Amino acid sequence: MILRALWTGVMIGICTAASIPSMAAELPATGSTVAITRQLVEQKEALVKRLLADSPAVRRVEASGNAEARKHLVSAQEAYRKALSALKANDLQAADKQLNNATLLIGKARQLAPDPATRNVEQHLRYAQMLESVESLKVTYHRHLQRMRRQPADAITSDAQLVEISRRIDSAKSQANAKQFTEANRTLSGAENTLMVNISRMLGARTVEYTLRFETQEEEYGFELDRNRSYLDLIPVAIAEFKPGSEAIRQVNYFVDTNRQMRELAQQHTATKNYKEALAAVRGGTGYLQSALEAVGLKVPPDTKPAAARRP
Repeated sequence: MILRALWTGVMIGICTAASIPSMAAELPATGSTVAITRQLVEQKEALVKRLLADSPAVRRVEASGNAEARKHLVSAQEAYRKALSALKANDLQAADKQLNNATLLIGKARQLAPDPATRNVEQHLRYAQMLESVESLKVTYHRHLQRMRRQPADAITSDAQLVEISRRIDSAKSQANAKQFTEANRTLSGAENTLMVNISRMLGARTVEYTLRFETQEEEYGFELDRNRSYLDLIPVAIAEFKPGSEAIRQVNYFVDTNRQMRELAQQHTATKNYKEALAAVRGGTGYLQSALEAVGLKVPPDTKPAAARRP
């Protein structure tokens, strides 16, 4: 479910980009098979001039206070000036290149300072994504809380964190009903972070060691497998929250893939009822997932990690 929510986040970006009118579509195409003529370049120059001189989007960028958007706009203006110089010198190739660059930069500036309608749609879609993520994490937290207290799945569990998270979800829904999606997303973001940190703490090996006792190794294996899945669910949420760089993402992918291999090994052992080896394998995989979360930036409880679970 959380992975689907993260995919929704990717689709938000696509939808948002699609909702912004493409200035490139307004320009005549100049691919490698189309001859660059003076008439074609002059058409582009007239359009870029209009966009820079009298465009609601450009006025919105200038008034937005977004430093990066305004930087793109200044660069677009500089590219346009270079295009005029090239056109005056009859260098059509250079003029066309600078006009294309100016168009691209204006588009980037517009995306960083969208109109209110576009921004509202984006925030609405993000609200749906975050609400699903928070409610899924709440279920995970509740499930592990019941397990720690050795309660049946249908038991009513009283917990201060659950009460607070429920209050935040209700508050976010009220804000969304009032079309205050930015505020609702801020409320859900806080709830998501709280759940993520508390689930990570709850999954710590020391807590498991001192509070749970299992009748059989098969029962213990089921718990460890569920614990492994919960760590796996936390990873996309942590990535969205902490926004790690490309190197950290590479490490995360390595750790997640290694966990998958350890899980497959555990399944092979369970097929022969060898739960001792299955437990060792799934716990080893969990160690890799803990390392993945640390690579993202989320501090996890102390646990015994396999020697190989180090950053590659």
